[in-house]
Amino acid sequence: MDGSSSNKRTVEALPEVERSTKRLNVSIGVETLDCPICFEPLRPPIFQCSIGHCICSSCRGKQTNKKCHLCSVKTSFKRCFGMEHVVQSVIVPCYNAEYGCTEKVTYYQKEEHEKACQNAPCFCPESGCGFAGPIQVLLDHFTSEHKCPLTVLPDSATTSLRLQLGLNVLQCTETSYFFLLSMALEPFGHAISVVCVQPNVIEPTFSCTMDYNCMTTGYCESTSCHIRSSSLSDGLPTEYDLIIPKGKISDDRQGIMLTTTIHQTLRLSRSRLRGKDATPALETDDEDNVPLPLSVNRSHLQRNGPKYNRPHWFFPDEDDDDDI
Repeated sequence: MDGSSSNKRTVEALPEVERSTKRLNVSIGVETLDCPICFEPLRPPIFQCSIGHCICSSCRGKQTNKKCHLCSVKTSFKRCFGMEHVVQSVIVPCYNAEYGCTEKVTYYQKEEHEKACQNAPCFCPESGCGFAGPIQVLLDHFTSEHKCPLTVLPDSATTSLRLQLGLNVLQCTETSYFFLLSMALEPFGHAISVVCVQPNVIEPTFSCTMDYNCMTTGYCESTSCHIRSSSLSDGLPTEYDLIIPKGKISDDRQGIMLTTTIHQTLRLSRSRLRGKDATPALETDDEDNVPLPLSVNRSHLQRNGPKYNRPHWFFPDEDDDDDI
């Protein structure tokens, strides 16, 4: 069978008895393992019409006319245990096997696994580099290949670091992620952004406070922002989190001193405050979000100049009963 066919995939079929040592490598058209209606992988329970056409349980519940969409035969869909056995026996490797993942999962669980796979690659955003690898390998790449300064974030979550132009690594101990601070010299001043580097992009779960205080110029600047998560597949963030206007830094040849605090994002539920409990409850539900100031868009600053050096604060609509 032609291995170059776009709709063929090599899989491993396992017998029903797990302890059996028999294995058979086969190639099978993936359309055989997908629901012909929604094109999602078939998973138990699987149903078939009286002719034998299989569909997933979700699409079966949407068949209101009791007719098979393929053969138009009026039918009652019944469980197809044989097909369920087939899809449970098809084992495939993770897409990230080349980056070190050794997991093998059933075909219908492949997408779910890959969304959470810790071996998914992260990418180097340096121009012309093109490096990709697991999170720890990328961290070593930044420090060894690009000589990026590395600071270990203490348990207090607050540190003072000498930020250099370019990329700066902020590492947490015993975590599967790290933070990347980037400082660029723009016509309007020094622009700083922060991103949480991790393979699986999620909603912001960290927030950051950055404080700059120059004794020579007497200039102070502070900002708070949500930290975006990114695998850096699309490069560095397109927004700045802190702008220090031109002329407010006396000398940047040795970097600038920046006090940074990173902590888990806390969300406050007004519905809880309305309850009988006297103590306000902190939640992580996204719909009860306590907003932090939004970041400043690079293109906006480049278009309008340094007068937009401070982040804009946004407050939720007073008519929204669920947010504070």
